[in-house]
Amino acid sequence: MGWLTFHVGKFELLAGELRSFQSSAGVTRKFCGVCGSPITYENHRDPETIDVTTASLDSPDRFPPVREVWVEHKLAWEVTNESLDQFPTTSGEGP
Repeated sequence: MGWLTFHVGKFELLAGELRSFQSSAGVTRKFCGVCGSPITYENHRDPETIDVTTASLDSPDRFPPVREVWVEHKLAWEVTNESLDQFPTTSGEGP
């Protein structure tokens, strides 16, 4: 699933209402209250940012991927894009 990271003040929900749940300590995930689609991920360790699912945006084609993270957790049949930097876990751990 593709995600974008924004400064929390730059993200605005234009329609609908999100529901939320604590998926783990310090992590809030929000999703569409109608269809259940995942929309955002917030980590209390970094309160200034919000991760948003690319497919939920009005113009997702404007944001092609620039790297792949958490590739050590990818499904066995999932193909990585070798033209992008690959990160086994977080992008802070280097390609």
